[in-house]
Amino acid sequence: MHHLSTHRRLWLALLIAVLCHGLPTSLEAQSSASSLELSPKQLDVGIVGHGQKKSLEFQVINVTREPVQLTKIRPTCGCMKMKPHDVRTPLGPGEKRTFRFELSLGRGWGSFSKKIEVHVGNRAVLRLPVIASHHPGIRTSRRELVLSTSTVVEIAEATQVVEFEQISARQAPAITELTSSDSMFRVRLLEPIKNRARVEVTARQGSSKDRFVGQIHGLCNGLPFIVPIRGRAFGLVVYQPQAWNLNQVKQSGFSDSVLTLRRVDGKPLKVTDTQLDLIRNTSGIELSFTSKNLADGTVQILAFVAEPFPSTAGGIYGKLKVTLDAEETKPLVIDLLGVVRAGRR
Repeated sequence: MHHLSTHRRLWLALLIAVLCHGLPTSLEAQSSASSLELSPKQLDVGIVGHGQKKSLEFQVINVTREPVQLTKIRPTCGCMKMKPHDVRTPLGPGEKRTFRFELSLGRGWGSFSKKIEVHVGNRAVLRLPVIASHHPGIRTSRRELVLSTSTVVEIAEATQVVEFEQISARQAPAITELTSSDSMFRVRLLEPIKNRARVEVTARQGSSKDRFVGQIHGLCNGLPFIVPIRGRAFGLVVYQPQAWNLNQVKQSGFSDSVLTLRRVDGKPLKVTDTQLDLIRNTSGIELSFTSKNLADGTVQILAFVAEPFPSTAGGIYGKLKVTLDAEETKPLVIDLLGVVRAGRR
């Protein structure tokens, strides 16, 4: 009898808990995609250029007869910033609430597609697509310009050409209002070749900066464009690439990526020592280096991946110290990076 009474009390306690906590409130019951609608269902910004800003808005509509509690409005990209808005007040039956945000367009070429999420509870119940088209029909030969200068003499690596190709057309796009962000960059519009407009950019010799950044900008077929510039001012010895990326390392042996060094005065160069300080090496990869002297006096440094190849994937980042036979040059310290893809041989 005592056992039966205890059993009944347990069932009664469980029933009370379910009634108090287990049944959804009216706000929670309406918290689903079927209770809300977006207007418009998609925001198409249209044809855009680089660096433009757009102020946009949309509405969230409660299509039920019960209030709905929104928890947050979350853009999926930092290029979209929500303006001050209210999600604390429940969305009343049939209510339409307007939300505004600012879209900052970057330096893309082609299609732009992001979303704004409407959250109820801890999940997104609606997603508003935001789309645009950056410079439709235009393709560039470079997304950025990487230039090198020397404090000793002018070098060829200080100049690069970027081409703007007008796809599916015979004539080149119109490049106008061409300029640069800094006087250290000389910009020149070259003669077009078929359907390609060409812009030459040169970093002036004698920059006191170790590293420099900038951009060229103008109009391409009437739309603003931006091409970023980054680079480095070297002394007697120039090396390429400026940061040595081994890219995806998939097997033991020599990497396909090679570091090339040369003296700007044309004299032969010799590497006497290399030392690697691995700051990040989550895969445990082992690297060694060897140098190869070429007939024109330049030197190539090759990276060798030792056996056994790591069984764990991970990133590589370190500093490679290269000592040269040039007495007037201090040891070079070069960034080295890459990604180990374990299990691929």
